[in-house]
Amino acid sequence: MSAAVDIQGPALSLIICTFHREDLLRKALDSVAAQHAPANFALEIVVVDNSDESSARKLVQQFAAISPFPTRFVEAHPPNISAARNAGVMACTGQSIAFLDDDQELAQGWLVAVAGALRDLPHDAFFGAVHPVFEEPALAGSRARQLFSRALNAPRGADLVAFGPRKTKAVALATNNSVFRRAALPRDGRLFDHAFGNGGGEDYDLICRMQRDGRRFGWLPEARAQEFVPASRCDTDYLRRRFFAGGQAYAAAVANASPRPRLARWAIRTKAIAQSLLLLARMPFALMRGADALADNLQALAGARGKMSFADIRPIYREAAAR
Repeated sequence: MSAAVDIQGPALSLIICTFHREDLLRKALDSVAAQHAPANFALEIVVVDNSDESSARKLVQQFAAISPFPTRFVEAHPPNISAARNAGVMACTGQSIAFLDDDQELAQGWLVAVAGALRDLPHDAFFGAVHPVFEEPALAGSRARQLFSRALNAPRGADLVAFGPRKTKAVALATNNSVFRRAALPRDGRLFDHAFGNGGGEDYDLICRMQRDGRRFGWLPEARAQEFVPASRCDTDYLRRRFFAGGQAYAAAVANASPRPRLARWAIRTKAIAQSLLLLARMPFALMRGADALADNLQALAGARGKMSFADIRPIYREAAAR
């Protein structure tokens, strides 16, 4: 369950979940420390280490000693991103909660933009722009660039829709660079579902359930972050696994937020079958256009197959850790 709001607590708690990425985590923390805090807008930082060894403890303790913002270290076990996010929410005391991934860095002005949105806009959650920084740009195909980006040609405060007929096209709503009003989180205490915790999509599941409950989401382009993308995440085999797991997570999350989950799941499978047939029919044309077009088609097909799957969400996080 979510922790009760402490009205004496800070205006914003920033949660960073981490797993054996101390070099990137330090850059993320430094980018937070460089932010200018508006008057009467207090910020706290909560770092949640999801590794068995709590390997980031020393780094966080060293950072906390010099940080301009109160910083705390939290352990979350076992390794499961849902467990880590839930532990962060339980530990923080902010009236609103922001999430930043440990491989992201905030741009200057992020905190000012967030404070302004929380003050001026009516939305229950906000999603900022994400710009990918590829370790090997030449390896990043069109789907990789879309997967690791969040960009939208829309003004500040534009409404975003997570699923359904009015879903915002080409924008993935996830917790990377996001802000939630604490009072808008699900009242039943169900936050991040552990069933998604080894393969991703736990944040999308929460967002879909919030939309079902009538919550509004807003676009905040001034709250910018960049995300480091290693070459391994541009590997075609990895991307096919990632899109397959993403298709599974999408289907599960949308079904969870539907009034008739079983019917919704079968409707998604039916559409995915049609999508797969279309992608298979396009395969010869993709082959003629070259390797990039073929990879793009195969990744899209993997996503459609994921939506049809009856299996548990593929544990791509654990697979990556094992490698």
